[in-house]
Amino acid sequence: MSTTWYHDIVVGIDGSHESLAALDWAARAADLHRAHLTVVAAYAPPMTPDPGIGDPIGELRDQAHRAVQAARTQLAEHHPEAGDVEFTVTPGAASYVLGQRAQTCDLVVVGRRGLGKFDRMVLGSTSSALAAAAGGAVAVVPAGATTGDPHRIRVGVGRDDEPDVLGAAFAEANVRGCPLEVFHVTASDPIASAVLEMEPVAGSWQEAARAALADRVARWSEKYPRVTCSIVIRRGDTVAALRNGVTTDDLVIVGGRRHSRAMGRMLGSVPDALLRSAPCSIMVVHAHHHAHD
Repeated sequence: MSTTWYHDIVVGIDGSHESLAALDWAARAADLHRAHLTVVAAYAPPMTPDPGIGDPIGELRDQAHRAVQAARTQLAEHHPEAGDVEFTVTPGAASYVLGQRAQTCDLVVVGRRGLGKFDRMVLGSTSSALAAAAGGAVAVVPAGATTGDPHRIRVGVGRDDEPDVLGAAFAEANVRGCPLEVFHVTASDPIASAVLEMEPVAGSWQEAARAALADRVARWSEKYPRVTCSIVIRRGDTVAALRNGVTTDDLVIVGGRRHSRAMGRMLGSVPDALLRSAPCSIMVVHAHHHAHD
């Protein structure tokens, strides 16, 4: 990954407070990375139109145009430095439209409403659908999260993460001017945990894990010497460890493996669980996979 990996950022809006917060987050990222910003308002025709309603498609299209106008106003008031911003109104479900955009842009940004766990599991959401299946990176800004620079970035890495995850975290920490925590969580299952409690394993597993991760971190530290970075090794539940202590002023970055949204829930994927519970913005980084992936 190059050190200037943001060239094109797309943000989805619908006129809601949450989507306008996502717009603020995306505009700040575009300014920092000198990236082109595209604002997309998608509208999906109803599956079973009510014959008593005059023109449901036309009304939805008008709502999308009103959302774009609200976005223009928001940018003019809060981000006058924004450069050439592209605005587009597109028919189709937001998750599909933005998912298609994610195949070619560097980052898609969306807001997240405060749905309950049951509502989110039954109804799903644009944010969880994109995090599960998008082809590139997705940033999700929940209600109440900061839209400015985070106070801290926490990135979760595994043993075999593709370089995109650490690269994204270092690039963000570099332009945001905030410290970076590199988290590795191991042994969440009872059998592995029991093994790690045994001597002499208990005295060496943490050092071994830290040493293995330090080599990978060092390569990115050479590229981003201004980033203050610390390595944290934890044992236990990955989601709980990554979520522990984070506030609305933080940013958490994790890697994602593309799968269906339903499969993500069945498997209890880390990104999906974080999206449902973390108070801060979450960035899920997928590599742009080859056609056979």
